[in-house]
Amino acid sequence: MTKRTQQVVAALIGAACAGGAMAAGQGKAVQGNEMRALFAEHEFGDGVHFAYRFRTDGVFSGTEMGKDIRGTWRLSGAQICWTWTRPPGAEECYVARRNGEEVGLYRDGVEHWYGTLKPIGSAKR
Repeated sequence: MTKRTQQVVAALIGAACAGGAMAAGQGKAVQGNEMRALFAEHEFGDGVHFAYRFRTDGVFSGTEMGKDIRGTWRLSGAQICWTWTRPPGAEECYVARRNGEEVGLYRDGVEHWYGTLKPIGSAKR
Protein backbone atom coordinates (compact mmCIF):
# COMPACT_ATOMS: atom_id res chain seq x y z
CA MET A 1 0.00 0.00 0.00
CA THR A 2 1.36 3.41 -0.94
CA LYS A 3 1.78 6.15 1.60
CA ARG A 4 -1.04 8.13 -0.06
CA THR A 5 -3.39 5.12 0.13
CA GLN A 6 -2.54 4.72 3.82
CA GLN A 7 -3.38 8.39 4.41
CA VAL A 8 -6.73 8.05 2.62
CA VAL A 9 -7.62 4.90 4.58
CA ALA A 10 -6.68 6.62 7.87
CA ALA A 11 -8.81 9.65 6.96
CA LEU A 12 -11.82 7.46 6.11
CA ILE A 13 -11.51 5.53 9.37
CA GLY A 14 -11.22 8.79 11.31
CA ALA A 15 -14.32 10.22 9.61
CA ALA A 16 -16.32 7.06 10.33
CA CYS A 17 -15.29 7.08 14.00
CA ALA A 18 -16.14 10.77 14.37
CA GLY A 19 -19.77 10.23 13.37
CA GLY A 20 -20.95 9.48 16.90
CA ALA A 21 -18.86 12.27 18.36
CA MET A 22 -20.35 14.81 16.00
CA ALA A 23 -23.91 13.77 16.84
CA ALA A 24 -23.34 13.99 20.60
CA GLY A 25 -21.28 17.19 20.28
CA GLN A 26 -24.35 18.97 18.98
CA GLY A 27 -26.19 18.11 22.17
CA LYS A 28 -26.82 20.27 25.19
CA ALA A 29 -24.47 20.31 28.18
CA VAL A 30 -26.14 18.76 31.24
CA GLN A 31 -25.36 19.65 34.86
CA GLY A 32 -26.66 19.80 38.41
CA ASN A 33 -30.06 18.31 39.21
CA GLU A 34 -30.68 17.57 35.53
CA MET A 35 -27.54 15.42 35.43
CA ARG A 36 -28.51 13.55 38.61
CA ALA A 37 -31.96 12.82 37.15
CA LEU A 38 -30.37 11.77 33.87
CA PHE A 39 -27.99 9.19 35.39
CA ALA A 40 -29.57 8.03 38.67
CA GLU A 41 -31.42 4.73 38.21
CA HIS A 42 -30.46 4.67 34.52
CA GLU A 43 -28.30 2.43 32.39
CA PHE A 44 -25.70 4.05 30.13
CA GLY A 45 -24.50 1.84 27.30
CA ASP A 46 -23.75 1.48 23.64
CA GLY A 47 -25.65 -1.78 23.10
CA VAL A 48 -22.49 -3.79 22.41
CA HIS A 49 -19.34 -2.91 24.38
CA PHE A 50 -20.53 -1.58 27.73
CA ALA A 51 -23.57 -1.10 29.95
CA TYR A 52 -23.29 0.72 33.29
CA ARG A 53 -26.18 0.98 35.79
CA PHE A 54 -26.04 4.07 38.01
CA ARG A 55 -27.90 3.77 41.35
CA THR A 56 -29.10 6.69 43.47
CA ASP A 57 -26.85 5.56 46.33
CA GLY A 58 -23.72 6.48 44.33
CA VAL A 59 -22.84 2.95 43.20
CA PHE A 60 -22.57 1.78 39.62
CA SER A 61 -22.15 -1.70 38.17
CA GLY A 62 -22.38 -3.36 34.81
CA THR A 63 -20.32 -4.96 32.09
CA GLU A 64 -17.58 -3.83 29.76
CA MET A 65 -16.44 -6.13 26.98
CA GLY A 66 -18.10 -9.05 28.80
CA LYS A 67 -16.39 -8.40 32.15
CA ASP A 68 -18.13 -7.33 35.36
CA ILE A 69 -17.33 -3.84 36.56
CA ARG A 70 -18.20 -1.93 39.71
CA GLY A 71 -17.51 1.44 41.21
CA THR A 72 -18.86 4.62 42.74
CA TRP A 73 -20.10 7.79 41.09
CA ARG A 74 -20.78 11.36 42.12
CA LEU A 75 -21.44 14.77 40.64
CA SER A 76 -18.80 17.47 40.90
CA GLY A 77 -19.91 20.84 39.58
CA ALA A 78 -20.80 20.32 35.93
CA GLN A 79 -19.18 16.87 35.75
CA ILE A 80 -20.06 13.27 36.47
CA CYS A 81 -17.16 11.48 38.15
CA TRP A 82 -16.70 7.76 38.70
CA THR A 83 -14.11 5.63 40.41
CA TRP A 84 -13.65 2.00 39.44
CA THR A 85 -13.41 -0.48 42.30
CA ARG A 86 -13.52 -3.57 40.07
CA PRO A 87 -11.15 -3.39 38.34
CA PRO A 88 -9.45 -0.77 40.50
CA GLY A 89 -8.84 2.58 38.87
CA ALA A 90 -8.45 6.29 39.36
CA GLU A 91 -11.37 8.70 39.42
CA GLU A 92 -12.45 9.92 35.98
CA CYS A 93 -14.63 13.03 35.49
CA TYR A 94 -16.58 14.00 32.38
CA VAL A 95 -18.84 16.72 31.05
CA ALA A 96 -22.09 15.21 29.73
CA ARG A 97 -23.73 16.44 26.52
CA ARG A 98 -27.18 15.14 25.65
CA ASN A 99 -29.12 14.92 22.42
CA GLY A 100 -32.37 13.06 23.21
CA GLU A 101 -31.41 9.62 24.58
CA GLU A 102 -27.89 9.96 23.15
CA VAL A 103 -25.21 11.09 25.58
CA GLY A 104 -21.53 11.87 25.03
CA LEU A 105 -19.08 12.13 27.93
CA TYR A 106 -16.23 14.56 27.33
CA ARG A 107 -12.94 15.35 29.04
CA ASP A 108 -10.85 18.30 27.88
CA GLY A 109 -13.22 18.76 24.92
CA VAL A 110 -12.66 15.20 23.62
CA GLU A 111 -15.44 12.61 23.61
CA HIS A 112 -14.46 9.50 25.58
CA TRP A 113 -17.82 7.71 25.90
CA TYR A 114 -20.90 7.66 23.71
CA GLY A 115 -24.15 5.82 24.31
CA THR A 116 -27.76 6.07 25.39
CA LEU A 117 -29.40 6.35 28.80
CA LYS A 118 -32.53 4.37 29.65
CA PRO A 119 -34.31 3.72 32.94
CA ILE A 120 -32.84 0.58 34.52
CA GLY A 121 -36.13 -1.31 34.45
CA SER A 122 -36.49 -0.82 30.69
CA ALA A 123 -32.82 -1.32 29.70
CA LYS A 124 -31.93 -4.50 27.84
CA ARG A 125 -29.33 -6.67 29.56
